[in-house]
Amino acid sequence: MAATIQFKSTKPSGWISGYDFEQILKEAKDTTYKNKQALTIVVQSRANAPLNTLIRLLNVCNQLDADGVKVTLKFAGITNKLLGYCHTIGLLDCLSDGVSLKCDKSLNQGLKRKSSGNSYVAIHEISGNTLDKSLPTKLANKITDEIPDISDQDRANLNIQFFSLFSELTKNVSEHSETALNGFAALQVYKRGQNPRAEIVVCDSGIGLLESLKPSFESHNKAYKDYDDLQLIQEMLTIGISSKPGDLGGNGLSTCFTQAKATNSDMHIRLSETYYHLHRVAEHDELQSALLVSTDLFVLNGTFISFVVPFNK
Repeated sequence: MAATIQFKSTKPSGWISGYDFEQILKEAKDTTYKNKQALTIVVQSRANAPLNTLIRLLNVCNQLDADGVKVTLKFAGITNKLLGYCHTIGLLDCLSDGVSLKCDKSLNQGLKRKSSGNSYVAIHEISGNTLDKSLPTKLANKITDEIPDISDQDRANLNIQFFSLFSELTKNVSEHSETALNGFAALQVYKRGQNPRAEIVVCDSGIGLLESLKPSFESHNKAYKDYDDLQLIQEMLTIGISSKPGDLGGNGLSTCFTQAKATNSDMHIRLSETYYHLHRVAEHDELQSALLVSTDLFVLNGTFISFVVPFNK
């Protein structure tokens, strides 16, 4: 019999944040998920989730499928808030072929591409063979075009910064993840409500940020050989450590952190079993005061980086 994970919230709103999902997965790691042959993830009818939570859900399904686990993603009920949204952003098309998708027939028949007052950019798949070199420009334009109440010069400057961010992150996914599984870049712009913002995700299912760096400790990065993972992350964010000689900041995290400070963003870094959350980094004088760390999480391969960029910072 398959093990089961309930994708649901204990909150009246039904929202499942990235942190909430990590707790669901962690509980499954400790108790529920002991059958390594089959797993059903049940998305409850009232569940709702932001983009960064859903991309993590996508990664869980695809990585377990690649590990030989028979995964079923089931959308429960005759109405389900998230099914239509997952269809709209292209998430269902990004599931690995081995992942089974189940839902009520009436839900499946009613799926249509739709738009709303918010702006969507479909999830873009990234692999070592099919990197879309125009993608950084598309994503940078989408964000900066939507930011209200700024000058043309400020908009142009932000566009350059976001282009640099997306260019480095998507290139790293394509060149360094070392996996047959696709990585993803995704963006949603929220224009309505009291908290207009952009949510950004770039991730892969590869060897991971730190594992790709550590072989360089025998050559040009010997000074970092005795650093623990947290110390390495802090150094990579603030000064940049590259796996390649002479390529300062080539890991991309220093570019990310600079951009997060410029836009007062939340920044999330999810590695194998550790989650680093930086909250509104421009409001903190020191990196340590902005940083929260969660450890011993459900194992996910690769590097997951996301931002929440406020438009009314």
